[in-house]
Amino acid sequence: MPVTAKALARDERGTTLVELLVGMSMGMVVITGLTMVIVASLHASARITTRVEATQNGRVVLTKIIEELHSACVVPKIAPIQKESTGTSLRFVHAASGQGGAVSPTPVYTVISLSNGILTQSDYAATGGTAPNWTWAATPNTTRLMSKVVPLTANGPIFTYYSYLNGGLSLLSTSPSLSATDAAKTIEVKIELNVSPATTPVKDAGADTSIQDSAVLRLTPPSFNENATAPPCV
Repeated sequence: MPVTAKALARDERGTTLVELLVGMSMGMVVITGLTMVIVASLHASARITTRVEATQNGRVVLTKIIEELHSACVVPKIAPIQKESTGTSLRFVHAASGQGGAVSPTPVYTVISLSNGILTQSDYAATGGTAPNWTWAATPNTTRLMSKVVPLTANGPIFTYYSYLNGGLSLLSTSPSLSATDAAKTIEVKIELNVSPATTPVKDAGADTSIQDSAVLRLTPPSFNENATAPPCV
């Protein structure tokens, strides 16, 4: 027979405690799963953001250094890389800012060095003399290029130097530093480093990035003759 509204009003049946607990447990499982997905997504987004930041910062600085190396042939046949350069300290002469295409650019003596994770650049203005015996200011203009920088390998170099030998590139020794003889033969400088983001909202080992580039210090290609020398700025 049909159930009347009066009968339904008197019906005291409902959800039991066991059913309520089961429903709450199932809801907690669903909420926990959704929370884990959201947290993982936030971590991934933060990691990508910080990695992009590290890459952008590193690329800007690396491009600046490479551009200065590309303007390092201030005077033809005068080697720009200087002695006492090391794997963590690059010493070279290059054209002053904005004078890379000038016939007789003003030279600047630059030291780019890595110490305690900080990459700095010190520029010494020319005060007199002629190539290659310029005189330099006693006090440099020093700027911080980037922080949180380390070599790609523990205790490894960020600068490596190459000469041309037997038709190919030959790695030059920087132990303890580049000699005057090897500096005069350096035709390529390779830069490779690992950069961490300036901000780390999420501690994640995948947030850092490795960047590298190189600059060839030649005005013309080396000779096809394997026995020929290939000095810089020729």
